[in-house]
Amino acid sequence: MRDKRILLSDPSYIQQELHDIQAKLQEYEQMKSEFVGLQTKSSSQAAEISTLKSQLATGYTGGSYYDSTGAASNYVCLPPDPLWGPHKNLRSYQPAYMYGTEYEDPTLFGVNDYSEDAPCAVCRTSEHSTSVMIPARTECYAGWEKAYYGSLSANDANHKAASEYVCVDEHPQALTGGSRNDNGKLFYQVRTVCGPLQCPPYEHDKVLSCVVCLK
Repeated sequence: MRDKRILLSDPSYIQQELHDIQAKLQEYEQMKSEFVGLQTKSSSQAAEISTLKSQLATGYTGGSYYDSTGAASNYVCLPPDPLWGPHKNLRSYQPAYMYGTEYEDPTLFGVNDYSEDAPCAVCRTSEHSTSVMIPARTECYAGWEKAYYGSLSANDANHKAASEYVCVDEHPQALTGGSRNDNGKLFYQVRTVCGPLQCPPYEHDKVLSCVVCLK
């Protein structure tokens, strides 16, 4: 193959070279702009995640006293930074009370003892609009995405106060310094009772699991 001779004085050659250089510069600037955009987005997401973690990781699970006949049934997630309203110091009529929540089964929940206090978190997702807690399963049904699974929990059946069924994560955490036995709202395991409950498919006196699913 013969080598092509290039004349530097050839206007068409110089023009083509300049055109190629300009195209490469434009491509480089576009890549640089996209890279900067990704960096900015990544930094923004990291900052948002950090903010959410700092706001949510130290929330407190609360509720009524475990043995009060007039107790509210639900568990609540209290924020770590309360803002008091104008009636903070008001004293009139008989009040309801808000307590913290303790794990009452150290074996099931994997905590040091039954006095460990439970934290909580509220999660946000931009990809899902529906969440559901399914008892007696560790996996979601087809078409749903698993958020987490764990142990179905409620108040002790012999206590006066009502409670709701909630799903405690398989690897629960405990609040730092929250190991004093004050009772309050409590987490116990939930076991099956055959007869009123169809067996099979269920088995008598077994601990129920749970899973939280998103869609």
